[in-house]
Amino acid sequence: MAASLSITGFHDSVDYKVVRCTTIEDATVIVNATGSAGTLYSIVIDSTNSSDDVSLHILDGKTETVTQIAFRGVASSVKTAQIPTGFAFEMLNFWVSDSSAEDDTTGFAGSVDISLLCS
Repeated sequence: MAASLSITGFHDSVDYKVVRCTTIEDATVIVNATGSAGTLYSIVIDSTNSSDDVSLHILDGKTETVTQIAFRGVASSVKTAQIPTGFAFEMLNFWVSDSSAEDDTTGFAGSVDISLLCS
C-alpha cells in the first residue's frame, strides 16, 4: 500500500496567531495586539539586545486596568513560558519595562523582542 501525503498550511490547520513585536525600546503599551478576543498560550522574551533585566506586563485591557501577568526576562538572554490552560482575554494589551512591579513603566537599556502565541 502506498503512503498518502498531504500538506496543509499552518493557517489552514490551526487557529493560532503569532504576535511579534520587535525592537521595543520603551514602555509604550501595545493595545489590542491580536485585534480580537482569544487565549494566550506562550510567551517569548528575547532580551539579547538589552543590558537590563526586563519585565513583560500583560493584561486584558477590556476588563482590567492593572498588570495581570508580569513575566521577567534576564538581560542578554531569551526566556520562554508556556501557559497550558491559557490566559483568556478580550483585548490583549502588553508592554515591557525595567521592573515587574505592578504597572511599572521604568525605561530599560537596549531593545527587546516579544513573541506571543494566541488562539
